[in-house]
Amino acid sequence: MEAATKEDGATPLHIAALNGHAEVVRELLQAGANKEAAMENGATPLHITAENGHVEVVGALLTAGANTEAATKEDGATPLHIAALNGHAEVVRELLQAGANKEAAMEDGATPLLMAAQNGHVEVVGALLQAGANTETANKEEQEEDGERPAAKRPRIDSGGGEKSP
Repeated sequence: MEAATKEDGATPLHIAALNGHAEVVRELLQAGANKEAAMENGATPLHITAENGHVEVVGALLTAGANTEAATKEDGATPLHIAALNGHAEVVRELLQAGANKEAAMEDGATPLLMAAQNGHVEVVGALLQAGANTETANKEEQEEDGERPAAKRPRIDSGGGEKSP
């Protein structure tokens, strides 16, 4: 179950998580798939499913004990950062309920609240505020003149590069 299927280190569990196949994820976990397997960029199956907003898969991984604090190699993004960035409020709530650190800072100091606010995700901002996220945290990097983070510094999980399978 540990063998990577692609050059990027994606395992069958990563692929099932990417595509939102909750029953397949449960089956793989039951068969002993490594819920913490990291791709070349450090992304775990929880990062991948958080990016894509698959709440049921997030729940399955959390039930199996997936680490909510795993960080990507390039920028230190946790699954909560990724869900907040992509506006997946239900996933954010699931991660918070599972104990994800709402104040986790990426290498540039960005928190999930900063990511959600930057991208205009009102429902995610609300969920993080309800959980008690600090409204005064600032990131370490200078912003571009328009207030955006430089594109090269935005967290991005390459979840396979190809199209999702049906």
